[in-house]
Amino acid sequence: MSNRPEIKIQRQTAFRDDGQLEVTETSVETSLEDFGADVDHRDRDSRLDRPEASEFGVDDRPEVEQSSPGDQSTLFADTDADQQTLTGDEAAMQCLFDD
Repeated sequence: MSNRPEIKIQRQTAFRDDGQLEVTETSVETSLEDFGADVDHRDRDSRLDRPEASEFGVDDRPEVEQSSPGDQSTLFADTDADQQTLTGDEAAMQCLFDD
């Protein structure tokens, strides 16, 4: 059971082409895409679908196949702890995406 209160819609409004609000009789659905945001529509694997262990303390779940990393990249370079840049700064602390 949810602790969220039931919201009763009194009047639904929508923007007209001229930017003014008007009362509508039907429900209006919007998406973040309507406001210019990039929305990822890829199907995601749910973590809730993973099987449980048969008993406490025993991890007998099947191995999970690693998914591809996608289009992500690291923010900082992978370097040794004592590695330095040509200017003498710590190489590990250099952001790869400076302005």
